[in-house]
Amino acid sequence: MKRLSSIICLLAVSAALLTSCLETDEPYNAGFAFRKPAQAVNTVYANNIVDSIVVFSYGTWTAGLSAGQSGWCTLDRNQGNAGTIYSIPVRFAQNTTDNYRTATYTFRDATHPNDSYASVLYWQYATRGDGALGSAADVKTITGSDGSRFEISYDEQHRPTSLYLNKEGANLCNLTLRFNDADSILTVVDGVNTLRAAYGNDYQPNLLVGEVDTVGYYAQYYDGYYQASANYAFNIEHRSYGKITKRYAMKLGGQSLLPDSLHNADSLRIGTDHVVESLKLVYSDTDNRRQSVDVNQLIFGTEECDPYQLLSLFRYARNSNIVSQATGKDDDERITVSATLNANRSVNTLTVTRRGQQVVYTFEY
Repeated sequence: MKRLSSIICLLAVSAALLTSCLETDEPYNAGFAFRKPAQAVNTVYANNIVDSIVVFSYGTWTAGLSAGQSGWCTLDRNQGNAGTIYSIPVRFAQNTTDNYRTATYTFRDATHPNDSYASVLYWQYATRGDGALGSAADVKTITGSDGSRFEISYDEQHRPTSLYLNKEGANLCNLTLRFNDADSILTVVDGVNTLRAAYGNDYQPNLLVGEVDTVGYYAQYYDGYYQASANYAFNIEHRSYGKITKRYAMKLGGQSLLPDSLHNADSLRIGTDHVVESLKLVYSDTDNRRQSVDVNQLIFGTEECDPYQLLSLFRYARNSNIVSQATGKDDDERITVSATLNANRSVNTLTVTRRGQQVVYTFEY
């Protein structure tokens, strides 16, 4: 009787083996146990570049990519010895195809390849963690006809590392950002304040926390008691001890917030305590994912632009299309927006008209 022990492990190396018997005169043990990844199907973003597989095999083994799949996903090791735990770096090329893609590696026992094997699949999104497409151009400067100038820098994974905003000689914003991939902590220095948050493979904070400040997602409640699902409504809030809280309340009405999905908020309320501006939003056909920044943040003017949302640190607040019109309760609260595009469909200029005043923002990459 042949004794075959085989497992596609989703838990840990110490997990018990599954056992079955096959008709043969030669007994043997074979099988795999994966401590990492934790599941057979694993999602990564367009700007993820590395992961790891931690695997134990009862026999000598080889690993190969499924037929017909390209080499955007590679393993640093594709074979190993029996009875050894391996930690194998996995390398990803950044996805600039504007479509998701998959890669499946199958680990096989070298002696019994058809009887003992396990597969790990990577699904790479078309979008980066901030919601921009993987092919999106990095905006380096934005110059406004109102005398404003935004300067932005990035790392090799298109994550923002600084934002400086000046208008007519006055410094309005000075952010520095540091992504520490060793401990998955984002540190943001906002003037004299330092805020931190943990992040996953999307590189996105949920709530940035400082000694006196917080910036991040907050739930909305119906009738003050019932929490709304995030795909129906949520807030981005700036809270600071001793200061008025600023809230951006968005209503989506049940749209999908999956990474590659398209979503546009139906309305937006901007509130500071008892002062609330309510806006109905209408969108153009122009994609807002073709450049690194969320250009919709500029429709409220330079001084009212939220730098955290401009940098897309909270991707659920980044609407997929560029706003063409935002209408308040009165006609004088109507904002109209038009954009011209570059050949790669990134924004070249954005023209915002509000209360009879027009500002043209020019983008450089």
